[in-house]
Amino acid sequence: MSEKNVTKKNIISYGAGDIYGGGAFLLLGTLYMIFLTDIVGLNPALAGTVVVVGKAWDAISDPLMGHISDNIDTKYGRRRIFFLIGIIPIIISFTALWIPLSSQSSLILFLYYTFAYIFFSTVFTMVMVPYSALNAELSENFQIRTKLSTARMAFSQFSALISGVLPKFLVEYLNQSTLISPNYSYLIMGIVFSLIYALPWIIVYRGTWEIPYEVDKETKLIDKVKKYKTVFYNKSFKIHLGMYISAYLAMDFLMALFIYYLTYYIKKPDIFPFCMLAILLSQISMLPLYMKISNKKGKSKAYTLGLSIWGLGMLSLLFLSSNTPLYLIIIICILIGSGLSAGVMIPWAILPTVSDIDQIISLKRRTGIYSGLMTFIRKIAQAIALWSIGIILTLINYIPNQAQNPSTLIYLKYIFVFVPLILILFGLFFSHRYKVTPKKQEIILTEIKRVKNGGLKNEASKEVKEVCKELTGKKYG
Repeated sequence: MSEKNVTKKNIISYGAGDIYGGGAFLLLGTLYMIFLTDIVGLNPALAGTVVVVGKAWDAISDPLMGHISDNIDTKYGRRRIFFLIGIIPIIISFTALWIPLSSQSSLILFLYYTFAYIFFSTVFTMVMVPYSALNAELSENFQIRTKLSTARMAFSQFSALISGVLPKFLVEYLNQSTLISPNYSYLIMGIVFSLIYALPWIIVYRGTWEIPYEVDKETKLIDKVKKYKTVFYNKSFKIHLGMYISAYLAMDFLMALFIYYLTYYIKKPDIFPFCMLAILLSQISMLPLYMKISNKKGKSKAYTLGLSIWGLGMLSLLFLSSNTPLYLIIIICILIGSGLSAGVMIPWAILPTVSDIDQIISLKRRTGIYSGLMTFIRKIAQAIALWSIGIILTLINYIPNQAQNPSTLIYLKYIFVFVPLILILFGLFFSHRYKVTPKKQEIILTEIKRVKNGGLKNEASKEVKEVCKELTGKKYG
């Protein structure tokens, strides 16, 4: 297999795809719960359940999309074809989430927003599963893949920056306008950001390619199910999942509760955009450092450093109050964002590596399956977070748009701080167990090429066998 030269233009074009992935999830994570509870009027527990019900479909659609993108054969490629197909559905599905439906029936409201979320989630799957798989099909070089992942995270966090700051500003500006009803400010915001998320896919399609591939002719349903089961034979993938779930669950709890924490506990709702700006700018600024650490010391080292910084930031939140000066709050937000950067970037940077390790087991390039599972697990993690938050807000007697009881505020504070902190500690535990380094990655890639060229596994050197056993969890050969 000969590789094309991956230029800066290609790296930037690839990275632009995660404007959708990074922005849409963050916008939903920060504003969708408060939209459902304070604008639509849904009970917090029902609002959280909207997302959970939508994820039941993901259990089918995400792995199925991974299989489809591994096996479809078109003149536009098996991954990139979905970038073109998805442009219009992205606009429609994201806009539908923010329609301020008016009804006295909680059931009607619940059903509409559940189906709207299912529609959005399906479109997201259709585009993002092939996109995540494309990284491994642009290059087999460790450093190039890290650059691709870093570009992806840079665009993701740039999108998170505008998606975390501008929507609230836009909503507040529209609320002050006499031309529209305040309830429709979220809908206009949704239309604007649906275009921001949809149009970059033209750039991604034109600036990328796919390496030559062979379509898997497997058609039996039982064989498809078995393929997904086999990814859990991969020891490094299971450890990677622990790192991924821990970091993203912690981020989801942080982002979803942040606006409630600032509005009701700190009593400074107007500073929300500035806090998000501090978090997201510091995330972006730290990406080059984590990329450098990843390439020299390994991705687990970068992840460990980042989550340690993030944990210190979360502990600092315990000492904030309504009397805390704004500059101190911003400093803590910068600390949190500096650590969160690694938690967001590293798990996706690891994905091509664990799919390479899978080739030692399966002798097949199954990046689509891994990408499908990653996308599914990402959405499940956010669903669990938002559902849990809805239940928690109900249990602590949260009442929308009113002053809260002192006990409610105390519970809100401790949940906001300690739930992410506990998840960060789990992430550090899994990171300690992740043993892939740049050197071991190179050994794996060299061995894959040797076996594909006709070499036998039992002819591998002692060092190769030890590395393969360590990373796969199985005796090599």
